[in-house]
This record gives sequence, structure tokens and C-alpha cells, in this order.
Amino acid sequence: MRRPILWILPLTALLLFGCSALPGTTERTLTVTGDGTAKVTPDVVSVTLGIQTRHDAVAEAVAQNNVVAGRIMEAARGVGISNADMRTIYFSVYSQPKYDEFGSPTGEVSYFVDNSLEVRLRDVTKLSDLLQSAVNAGANSIYGVNFTVADTRAAENEARGEAITDAEARAQELAASAGVTLGGIQSITTNAFSTFPPGYYPAYGLGGGGGEGPPIQPGSLEVSAQVTVVYELK
Repeated sequence: MRRPILWILPLTALLLFGCSALPGTTERTLTVTGDGTAKVTPDVVSVTLGIQTRHDAVAEAVAQNNVVAGRIMEAARGVGISNADMRTIYFSVYSQPKYDEFGSPTGEVSYFVDNSLEVRLRDVTKLSDLLQSAVNAGANSIYGVNFTVADTRAAENEARGEAITDAEARAQELAASAGVTLGGIQSITTNAFSTFPPGYYPAYGLGGGGGEGPPIQPGSLEVSAQVTVVYELK
């Protein structure tokens, strides 16, 4: 019985030695977020120009609407808007019954045609001229004025750089409070987004044309960025 024991003991010792674990290390990190903003001046504006016509004959209601729509398109071209920056976003034909002075239906109907044209103007200084020209051409509703920026890349870069600076300041403050020292940056994650406040212009010029265009103030827009930075702790 002694020979098998002599063979087993060396094998057991070898297995125990091979399974001994090396000392492990735990990496310490600090994760912070930073925010940044940049203001930009709008250089593009879109607006919806509406036409509603009414007639007892549906064909005549459509014909009248088509004439007004054509005049509005010409007015838009007159301030530099190309055909590529115009599109019809709504067109509807419907009827409504007529009523007499006592509120009783007469058995007759009136036909209405609603037509909405969205245009994009790449020179915001001409918006007032556009609105006045559209009203003079027959538009009887104007809404959805929305200012935007054609290219936000420069503003996004500025906002992102500000966000990284903000993240570094927060990391330094937290590290000092915790009594630790910041090491190198392990990773940076960015999430840039633009915030454009919705524009709205109430129905304008319903009484007809004439006069000067309304005063327009495009204001400024804000591009925001947020970054997440992971620092190594020494």
C-alpha cells in the first residue's frame, strides 16, 4: 500500500502549486459628465403659407385656389426662394351645408379648398418681405415660422469643447474632495444635440394686402453638448 501513496503525494503537491492565485489588482476610476452650450444666429427660416377658398361649385373653388397658390409661389420666387425649397404639405376639398337665418339647413352646400405651402427661405432678413408679398398674393393664413441653422458643426464643436472643460473641472473638484489624484483619461463619450425653440407666427393679414411687412426678430439658437469622461485615479 505504500507505493501508491508515494506516487500520489507528488502529484497532489504539483496540482496545488499550479492553482495558486497571483495577487489581483483593482483599477480605480472616476466618471463625470460635463455640459456645454454655444449660441448661433439663425440663417434659415421656414414658414407655411395657407390659402382657403370657398364657392358653391367645387370646380370653381379649386380653380380659385389654384390661381392664388400660383401667385404665392411667384411671390416666394421674388424673394429668392427656389422651387426646391417649396412643397405642398396639405391639400383638402370638403363641403359644408348652408343654413338659413333661422339655423335650418337649406339643402345646399358650399365647397372649401384648403391648400398649405411650406417654403424655406435661406436669407432670414427677407422674411418680412416674404410674408407681406404672400398676403398681397392672397394667402389668408400664415403659421409655423421656424428658424434654424444650415450648418451646426462649428457650434457643436464649440459646445463640445466647453463640455469637456466643464467635465475636467468637476473631476478635479471631486478628486480634491476625496483626497485622490486624477490620472489619465480612459474614455470620452460625446452626445451633442441642438435645441431649436419652435417658431410660430399667428395668422397674419387675413383682411387683405397692403402696408409694410411685420417686424421679425429671429433671435439666437442654442446648441448643447454633453460628454462623459472616465479618469484613472492614481
